Amino acid sequence: MLNKILLNTLLATCFFALVACSSSLPEVAKTPSYKLAPPTDSSLYQYLQGSLVQHPDKTGVLPLGSGVDAFLARLAIVHAARRSIDLQYYIYRADETGRMLVWYLIDAADRGVRIRLLLDDLTTKTLDEGLMILASHPNIEVRLFNPSYERTFRNLAMITGFSRLNHRMHNKSLTVDNLITIVGGRNIGNEYFSKNKEVDFGDFDLLTIGKAVDKVSDQFDLYWNAPVVHDIASLTEPVTASMVAKAQANMAQRQAQFEGDEFLERLEFSELLNKIRTTQMAWFWGEAEVIYDPPEKAIGAQQDQWLLSDLGRFLAKAKQQVLLISPYFVPTKSGSEALIAAVKNGVKVTVVTNSLAATDVLAVHAGYQRYRQLLLENGVTIYEMKVDVNHRPSAWKGSSRSSLHAKTFVLDAHAVFVGSFNFDPRSAWINTELGLIFYDEVFASLILSGIDNNLRENAYRVGVEEGELVWFDDSQSTTYYSEPDASFWRKLMADLIGLLPIESQL
Repeated sequence: MLNKILLNTLLATCFFALVACSSSLPEVAKTPSYKLAPPTDSSLYQYLQGSLVQHPDKTGVLPLGSGVDAFLARLAIVHAARRSIDLQYYIYRADETGRMLVWYLIDAADRGVRIRLLLDDLTTKTLDEGLMILASHPNIEVRLFNPSYERTFRNLAMITGFSRLNHRMHNKSLTVDNLITIVGGRNIGNEYFSKNKEVDFGDFDLLTIGKAVDKVSDQFDLYWNAPVVHDIASLTEPVTASMVAKAQANMAQRQAQFEGDEFLERLEFSELLNKIRTTQMAWFWGEAEVIYDPPEKAIGAQQDQWLLSDLGRFLAKAKQQVLLISPYFVPTKSGSEALIAAVKNGVKVTVVTNSLAATDVLAVHAGYQRYRQLLLENGVTIYEMKVDVNHRPSAWKGSSRSSLHAKTFVLDAHAVFVGSFNFDPRSAWINTELGLIFYDEVFASLILSGIDNNLRENAYRVGVEEGELVWFDDSQSTTYYSEPDASFWRKLMADLIGLLPIESQL
């Protein structure tokens, strides 16, 4: 009996210690740093200078729709870096694409480039040692957003410190020499770059030059120096020289093993690489706005500066049409009312999201489906992306060969938003987000035409007949009267999850 009491006391002590560790982070001093001026003697500067001179005070963008092109673009600009590289990501996988990008980063650091790597801490559970080894390089700094101070019992710390640790940095950007940046929806991992055989996220980024780049750098500096961001060295144990040497040996071995990988061949023959080599980069030029949440959103502060306000004002300008592409679409009651009001004012509203079979997050679909029929009955057009029938997801987890992940909004064939923001409560109120609004009719029309061509083959048009939902496969002239390609158990799970009061977390 006494042993049981002692055990319970010990467990309680550990629990409350974890609560203390998770509820708040100690103030740890860190050295501030800021963007560096672009080098004027680099090959990248010379490559871009002609286009920049021809379009002063404008922003140039190049769409990155292909996963292979999107990864190649990242490698190319990192390889061209001469002064600075700033990376900011929600997820960074330690898989083939993640490692390959690290190899390029280390090469850049070895030639004297300053590298600042800012990651959200949620998915770094197994990365502490690797990040510390990276940070041991004199030209690489690593910081984590809103980290857990408890590094071993991370899951338990998440439970005990949920109110703080629930707020994550969802921003994605990669900026080189303050000359060129990539913003959009992709994290770093095989599934974002067409390297994963089980799941391929259909995503969208913008390779960006010109005026907007400096604004993205300002955003990065704001996060990098924010109190909610901590150096990796302040959170975990230091690494030894032997650990670094072992990591270097493992890296050399992995590089040798990767030399024959088929992905390298796909990179070599990518359309983007051919354009880079022949200098036929067809930039679209226009005005741009970089919009983002302040890092203080993690503590619920500065609400008047949240991205949601800027995005709301942007969408409210619509006169003819709004296209919303969001893999995780949970409009909420107020959002649904706003979309319906826009339709009643003569605006054509079209939503593209994942079908139940294609989604990788069942809970989000459960939150979306409660509003689906209401929106359809009030004139909103909805398309749901198909799943690859040869790679159907299980009832319990989302793992389809193809799943929509892009977050893109098009307004009146005139302006396009591309970024990390999903049309859901989590993006609106919990996570921090980043995006770019680009104003150019040619670019917006190109995006719209590309989507129109894609929807007929790869999406179901959802409708209502006699009060019931129906799914039209226009390419096959087929109609479905229940969620197409989704198993009974997947439908049941979505319905059950829909009964839970968790909408604010979706």
